[in-house]
Amino acid sequence: MRHANPEPHPRYEVPHLERLRLGMPYPAQVDAIEAMLSRPPLRRLSPRVLVDYTGVGRPVFDMFAGRHALRRAQGVVITGGREATRHGPGWSVPKGDLVSKLQALLHAGELRIAASLPDAAVLMRELQDFRVRYSDAGNATFSAREGAHDDLVLALALAVFGLSRPEPATDVPWYWERR
Repeated sequence: MRHANPEPHPRYEVPHLERLRLGMPYPAQVDAIEAMLSRPPLRRLSPRVLVDYTGVGRPVFDMFAGRHALRRAQGVVITGGREATRHGPGWSVPKGDLVSKLQALLHAGELRIAASLPDAAVLMRELQDFRVRYSDAGNATFSAREGAHDDLVLALALAVFGLSRPEPATDVPWYWERR
């Protein structure tokens, strides 16, 4: 994902979209992501990678340690909270923030997803299946409808979040902080 024009109103475009095989073992997923980032043009760009650090995501994130192509990985804990906060290996971000930013960009026409991408139709279906439900107390929950997936929606939301947040001027690698 990249900015199509950074200022004054950034537009985002999705130049590559790839869903890893459902049920693929986590070590194989890490290998596939590392291989993708080791090929041009990404190898030259050294992109930041945001990884879902929620629940089972923590040990998966740990698998990224020591992988050169994945050295800029940051974990994102998806929460039901009210604001995004920075922590050791990345961020804690309310799911509502991730989803509402995505919805706002789509409605404003500032997010372009090329229909020619192999998984573009799958992403569009996931976006249509994504629902907001409100509890009696007025709390919102965000998820795919029952039986549907939201993997690509959340991956895209994480990419948008990463592009909309500048990196710190100095960044201590997460594995140093964990000692």
